[in-house]
Amino acid sequence: MLIVAAIVGHWMFTPPAPYVPVNGLDPSTLSMIALGDQGSGDLQQWRVGQAMERVAVRDGRLDMVVLLGDNFYGKTLTTTHDLAWQMKFERVYWGQWLSHVPFFAVLGNHDYPVSQKVEIEYGQQHAGSGRWQMPGNFYVKDFGSVDGRPLVRMVFLDTSAPRDTFQHQIDLLDQAFQQPGPAPVWRIAAAHHPVRNHGEHGEDSALIALLLPALTRNKVDVFLAGHDHNQQLLLREAEPAWVISGAGGQKLYPVATGQQDTSFATETAGFTKLDLDARQLRLRYYDDRGNPQAGYHWARDCQWMAKGCLLPDVAEPVLAQ
Repeated sequence: MLIVAAIVGHWMFTPPAPYVPVNGLDPSTLSMIALGDQGSGDLQQWRVGQAMERVAVRDGRLDMVVLLGDNFYGKTLTTTHDLAWQMKFERVYWGQWLSHVPFFAVLGNHDYPVSQKVEIEYGQQHAGSGRWQMPGNFYVKDFGSVDGRPLVRMVFLDTSAPRDTFQHQIDLLDQAFQQPGPAPVWRIAAAHHPVRNHGEHGEDSALIALLLPALTRNKVDVFLAGHDHNQQLLLREAEPAWVISGAGGQKLYPVATGQQDTSFATETAGFTKLDLDARQLRLRYYDDRGNPQAGYHWARDCQWMAKGCLLPDVAEPVLAQ
């Protein structure tokens, strides 16, 4: 038993080797998992991490993970060598797929006022396994390609930053989606705080006033967020699809159901998976065992999810427990 404990302890607390990315994947398709409020280090975070790996293995495809903020609860990070990196990130997400894909992270309110500096430094130094991607407080990146066009352009925002500095991020959104050159097939923004929300935190009027006009004029298709510890899909005409996936590892929050703009809502731990190509987007919600809770598909030639574009998928099989 002592030998086993020593082996497990060595694995847990020793930084992993630099990751080797998955090669040979078709760039005309993209598969991503999104979740937030995951950084508890508790059993719940580990269960969700294992479920993510199980779903990726079953689907046979995963290109990236998007972490939607509150990446580290509890003790503030002080250096890129803190054990929290192993206990709340590196060793939580591992396996045939998770060990070989990049994790693109945004900052949450629990990452402030100090940890965010270390998180950015960890990304800039390619520390640990090198999977942690955070070149700055906010950034833009393209993924995949179709006929010379980016398949997905994503803008990663910092909604925990002081509101009087938000103009820099609004300018980034405008530049990302109005710059010359081939337009992306899909437009996604990711942040910690949701703009629309029927959970415990409710809606932030300042965020609606600051972000919503920029998102709508740039025709952003999907807005990924966490902050409320539940899962929601909210649809309003001429607005992005509001995908809330904040059930990645922290204590869950209640969420209102039956609202007019609510397509899906549950206070179950889990994550969201998006699979995209030039023709359609598939959006699926999973619990912490990797079992599907809801699934939808959206054809690219249909402009807004809220105008009848969102269609339910046929029920998927339940994974073995």
